[in-house]
Amino acid sequence: MIEGLFVRQVRGFQIGEVLSAAIAVYGQNLRTLVVFALVTYSPVIALMAFYPLPDLPALPMLSENPEQNRQAIDGLWPSMRAFYETVILYTLVASFSYCWMVGGATYLVVRTLRSNPPTLRQTLWQSARAIPRLILVTVLVTLATAFATLLFIVPGIIVMVMLWVAMQAAVVERRYSSALRRSYHLTLGHKLPVFGLAILLMVFGFACTMVVPAIVSDLAPRLAAPAEAVASAAAASINAVVGAVCYHDLRVLKEGGNSSVVAKVFE
Repeated sequence: MIEGLFVRQVRGFQIGEVLSAAIAVYGQNLRTLVVFALVTYSPVIALMAFYPLPDLPALPMLSENPEQNRQAIDGLWPSMRAFYETVILYTLVASFSYCWMVGGATYLVVRTLRSNPPTLRQTLWQSARAIPRLILVTVLVTLATAFATLLFIVPGIIVMVMLWVAMQAAVVERRYSSALRRSYHLTLGHKLPVFGLAILLMVFGFACTMVVPAIVSDLAPRLAAPAEAVASAAAASINAVVGAVCYHDLRVLKEGGNSSVVAKVFE
C-alpha cells in the first residue's frame, strides 16, 4: 500500500519522478492492471493466435516477355491484397484495444492518486465509457503526427510530444477534439522530458515485442504470435500508466491543486 504517495508536492516534471510514481502505481494495482491488460488485448491475442499475419509475397522475377510479366503480376495481386487487408485488420483491432487500455489505465491511475484505487469492474466500466472519445482523439493525433512527419521527421517528433497527454485529457476532462489543444497547453515548457519518456517507452516496447516472441519461438513456435500479443499488452499497459502520471503531474504544475481536483470528473 502506498501511503500518501500522491499527496506529495509536484515541484517539477522529471523523468525519474514520473517513472518512480508509475512503478509505484503499477505495483499497488498489479493484479487489476494485469487482468485488465489481458481483457483489453484479448481481441489482439485471439487475432494473432487464430488469424496470423501472412508473409509479404515476394515480387516475381520479370522476364523479357510482357505477357508472362502481366500474368505473374496478376497472380501476385490476390496474395498482396490478402496481406494488406490483414494488416489493416490488425491495425484497427490493436488501435481499439489500445484506446480501451488507455481509458481504463488513466481512470485507475487518477483514482490511485487519491489513495482510492478502483476495482477491476469499475475500471472496465469507466474505460468502456471513454472509448468513443479516445477513438476520435486517436484518429486526430495520428493524422496530425503523420502529416507533420511527412513534412520532415523533426516536426513529427514535436507534434508527438505536444499531443502526448491528449488521450488522458479526453478521459479525465471528457474532451473530444479540444483534447489536442489541452495537451499542447499542458506540455508547454516540458517537451524535453516528455520526449525522453517517449524514447524510453519506445525502447521498452520494442524490447517486449521483439525479444519475448523470439525466445518463445525457439521453445514453442506456435505460441510466438500470441506471446507477441501478450508482450504488446504489457508494454501498452505500462505506457498508459506512465502517460496518466504525466497528465496528472503536468496538470498540477500548470494549474495547482491536488489529485482530488484532477479526479473530480469521476465523482
